[in-house]
Amino acid sequence: MIGAYAGLAAGAILLLFSHIAPRFAAKNFIRELDPSTMFGRVLSRREAHLIGILIHLILSTLSGILFAVGVQWGWAPFKILPILAWSIILLLFSGLIVMPLEGHGWFGLKHDAWFAVDALITNILWGVMYLVLIKLWLPM
Repeated sequence: MIGAYAGLAAGAILLLFSHIAPRFAAKNFIRELDPSTMFGRVLSRREAHLIGILIHLILSTLSGILFAVGVQWGWAPFKILPILAWSIILLLFSGLIVMPLEGHGWFGLKHDAWFAVDALITNILWGVMYLVLIKLWLPM
């Protein structure tokens, strides 16, 4: 369960940063390309935003659970290099599967060339935060 909590918390912290950054002149770099649809119905901007938040938090939680299960099965320890490797695997999964399904294109390249770099940095930050939270909450 600690893996789920740490994954969810790391995802929530990154989500908070993504909502605070535009307030500090970073602005919103993700422009809307196509109208969002779900099951053949066009979604409002608010509905699409909420669904994006839910997808982000669910994937963060599942990622935390899967890494913790891998640790439990002896595949990798809670150390920085395995976490960074896991972060790269998550980047490949999101860039090749999740982002195209959301309409961002492969690694978000429909938006701009820097979207993939942002995704790499974000995934690494998720991994570092996940490791820090695990180390704080894991009984030694």
